[in-house]
Amino acid sequence: FDLADRLFQNIGSSWKSASRDNLQDVRELIPEFFYLPEFLENSNSFDLGVKQDGNSVHDVVLPPWAKGDPRRFVRINRQALESEHVSKNLHKWIDLVFGYKQRGREAIKSLNMFVHVTYEGTVDINSIVDPIQRE
Repeated sequence: FDLADRLFQNIGSSWKSASRDNLQDVRELIPEFFYLPEFLENSNSFDLGVKQDGNSVHDVVLPPWAKGDPRRFVRINRQALESEHVSKNLHKWIDLVFGYKQRGREAIKSLNMFVHVTYEGTVDINSIVDPIQRE
């Protein structure tokens, strides 16, 4: 396992990091968020370590509305994903991720910009001579 402080351990802090606090923290919701509550629980009691603040890492900390229940959390996520609102607006997400708002003026207007090295073709790997930077 990785260092305890770097493990996925808290829905709320992960959301804040990716949406507000850390512009280089790019995350996606994996399918398990919508069908597999067990991925949020350390049911095998693996020793995931102790964070710098002294707290042990165990189950993922859920938002208050989940009431500590991973099944409730996943059920509500699935209901949101299958909602009329998402159905009516899914095309906007597709435009951001796959469409005309990926780059350029439309990406800027949509606040859909990322660090330049994340864009295909912006770095010429063959021109990098330092083997560590090539990796």
